[in-house]
Amino acid sequence: MHNNVMSQCRNILILGAGELGMAVIEGFIKQRKANPDIRLTVLLRASSLVGNAKPAPTNRLKKLTDWGVGTLAGDFNSLTTEALAQIFAPYDAVVNCSGFVGGLGTQLKITRAVLLAGTARYFPWQFGVDYDRIGMGSGQLVWDEQLAVRQLLRGQQMTKWVIVSTGMFTSFLFEQSFGVVDFPGHKVNALGDANYALTLTTAEDIGRLTAMIFFHSPVIENEVLYLAGDTVTYRQLTELLGQHDKTPFSLEISDKDSLEAAAIKSPDDLCAAYRLAFARAEGVAWPKTETYNARHQIEVKDVKTWLSENKPTD
Repeated sequence: MHNNVMSQCRNILILGAGELGMAVIEGFIKQRKANPDIRLTVLLRASSLVGNAKPAPTNRLKKLTDWGVGTLAGDFNSLTTEALAQIFAPYDAVVNCSGFVGGLGTQLKITRAVLLAGTARYFPWQFGVDYDRIGMGSGQLVWDEQLAVRQLLRGQQMTKWVIVSTGMFTSFLFEQSFGVVDFPGHKVNALGDANYALTLTTAEDIGRLTAMIFFHSPVIENEVLYLAGDTVTYRQLTELLGQHDKTPFSLEISDKDSLEAAAIKSPDDLCAAYRLAFARAEGVAWPKTETYNARHQIEVKDVKTWLSENKPTD
């Protein structure tokens, strides 16, 4: 895709307006000064658009209206691939922020619909680990599906794609339910090995950088790009938390056998499955120096900064 073709990619559909979707939309809004003719629309579930008295969805819709972002109703589970393709067809580009909530098969369905629609540019839901390095048989069926999405995109020429690998959302690492950081107990539970690392990026940085990548000149196409707010080992994370709280954190290690046993014992526990999936040396972390943001000297939030803004010291 040459720059003159890129100049025509102005009618953009964003799938989903959750934490990442809103961050991506805000990233595109910030690009409007340099690209005033872009038109943004977000695809939401019908239930998110009508008769919802919950404050969060209502505030989200108001923000979208204030930003001048159009809204469209659609459900990935109920619509056929052909029906989704009809929804996608009027748009020059689709940025997929739908996440895994649709369940197994959803990302392949969306990608097939994008290709069927003849969409010029596609940013798939790949805001996570390096599925190429991890390969098939990861133990996470949705991760295997993500690799199948890559194979599907690489097997065609019409739609130009960009994959943005971000590692784990920074905030998720510190969720109590994930079971890695225990703030009250001043403890870190390393997954697999104390020297295994995680790449972490905030949703805000992902949104901002994704929009920058979209409008990058020369146009980026058919590439996997890497982002990183920080890359830390569990040992380094333990030290950072101790420095932040001014209280030493202890480091415990859950080996892969114990993580696998826990996942088998509680097959419906998504966090147990994720703990097992992330207990690996490769594919879930990469050097920050090799990322798009580092190459272009773009400031991002590391763990120390995130803690200072989100976790007061005790």
